[in-house]
Amino acid sequence: MSDAPLVKATNLVKHFPITGGILGREVARVHAVNGVNLEIHKGECVGLVGESGCGKSTLGKTLVRLLDPTSGKIEFAGTDIGKLSYRELRPLKKRMQMIFQDPYGSLNPRMTIETILSEALFFHAIVPPEQVSKRIDELLELSGLSKAVRRKYPHEFSGGQRQRVGIARALTVNPEFILADEPVSALDVSVQAQILNLLNELRGEFGLSYLFVSHDLKVVQHFCERVLIMYLGYIVEELPCDDLEADVQHPYSKALLGAIPVDDPRDRSARDLLEGDVPSPITLPTGCPFHTRCPDVEDTCKTKNPELISLGKNGHRVACHAVE
Repeated sequence: MSDAPLVKATNLVKHFPITGGILGREVARVHAVNGVNLEIHKGECVGLVGESGCGKSTLGKTLVRLLDPTSGKIEFAGTDIGKLSYRELRPLKKRMQMIFQDPYGSLNPRMTIETILSEALFFHAIVPPEQVSKRIDELLELSGLSKAVRRKYPHEFSGGQRQRVGIARALTVNPEFILADEPVSALDVSVQAQILNLLNELRGEFGLSYLFVSHDLKVVQHFCERVLIMYLGYIVEELPCDDLEADVQHPYSKALLGAIPVDDPRDRSARDLLEGDVPSPITLPTGCPFHTRCPDVEDTCKTKNPELISLGKNGHRVACHAVE
């Protein structure tokens, strides 16, 4: 793993305006991502975890410029891509790809698998035209599919097979970085393990870097080296996955750990469970965004938002007044 990050975000912000009235003026904003700082190095798999609606997918899509940032800086391989035009961004686009959450909605139902995979090969001129057919066979083999499926349509496949097609499509342009946006959440548990094993094998073979978005902390714990915990658009904790259960500090992170089903049904030990609902991202709480649900809330938490500080161990960072 090199010292220079492949992907870097600095004070990254993404807000969505809400308009209203006859003139369609902005009346409010959805604060989806709020000042995020992160780094992903070449060959690294970083997990991004949080409840639904916390901004995980929005952060990932902004990093690969499927969404334009409101403010902040995005760097890819040392290049600031945050303000690049579509034409300027196009050479970099093939170096970063995405695997979508829904294997049913992310493939064009009117296209055969062959057409789906050949589109990017032709558009980016990855191989000469006479080698496209051979390259499609290679991609299908890499993703664990038979060459015989190339003339079939997406509706003829199971969810796991469709996700394999999605993985093959991401590999067409020989990417360096892949945003995997909950790639196994819509699949059966037995199929999830197969897809995760495939992603791990591809990472080892091609030196891929992943941002693995998930709401399942247990999957991230086994698949990634490092995890970012997100709440209401903020990163509240970052630490190595090996240290997760022993060193986790933030009350929200502890609650996510407590929500993981235990292997032994007879285990009745006390667990940190959350109460209340997630506040609206339109009107964020003052102070710490988690103070409305935190069991350890103090007066300072209600007025001052804690900074994400380093604990000086293996890149462990946490944003919590109690830990400070």
